Amino acid sequence: MTGSGHRARRLRLPAVPASLDAVHDLVEQLWSGQAGVALAERTRFETAVAEVAGNIIEHAVPVAGAGQVWLTFTADAGPDGVRGEFTDDGRPVEVELDGVQMPGADAEDGRGLALTRLLCDELRYERVAGTNRWTLVCRRDGVTGP
Repeated sequence: MTGSGHRARRLRLPAVPASLDAVHDLVEQLWSGQAGVALAERTRFETAVAEVAGNIIEHAVPVAGAGQVWLTFTADAGPDGVRGEFTDDGRPVEVELDGVQMPGADAEDGRGLALTRLLCDELRYERVAGTNRWTLVCRRDGVTGP
């Protein structure tokens, strides 16, 4: 996805609800110059990005002494698929992605990461040098495996 001759797009924003619009706008920009990307492929990446961004914004807690959590979103699209990466400087996230499951029908929340796992070909979380990093990869139809 990266290295495909396409320029990666990047935003750095405060982790607040008003920042979701800018994340959505950046994803829309990805599709310009990407002829032939099916609506279903766009929708699954856009939905996954919205879920992860929403989780960061809703659950981000500043590290002691910091007043605001900041997030960076980088996205790149190429002929083989699209990749997004979120980083934030909040506290570590307690999540085991392999154990994330869709909650029962009566649950009022808890579907975001389960849905994202279903939508993405790859979803990773790691804590690197005091930073949370979420990586999302959606391969184009017909492209398999790394």
